[in-house]
Amino acid sequence: MYHKKQSKNPSYKFSDFKKACKNSKNIVIFSDAFYFADVHFNLRTKKEILSFIQNNGLEDLTFKKTKIWEKNRDKNNPMMVDSYEFMSGNKKGYIAFIYNCNNRKWIIKSFHP
Repeated sequence: MYHKKQSKNPSYKFSDFKKACKNSKNIVIFSDAFYFADVHFNLRTKKEILSFIQNNGLEDLTFKKTKIWEKNRDKNNPMMVDSYEFMSGNKKGYIAFIYNCNNRKWIIKSFHP
């Protein structure tokens, strides 16, 4: 379904990730991503973060890179991390996410300036 190697192209379709954000059960957000979304973008809840993504809060979205998720503990299930830069008003941001095909959940790994 998705790439399993480093590439100059995203491993995932951003539109699939964005669509998944409609249902919070499809998304896991790492604690650091929660913290920085609150501190830097005033997004305090999972609902606010997912709504921000769904409602095009990630302006001027630019793909940066895809790479193997190095901290994945399940070596039998390699996962790729796609990262993007974006603008929100006058703030520059960075988001990185992963898709776990075993449990069919998206993971927001990073969300910060």
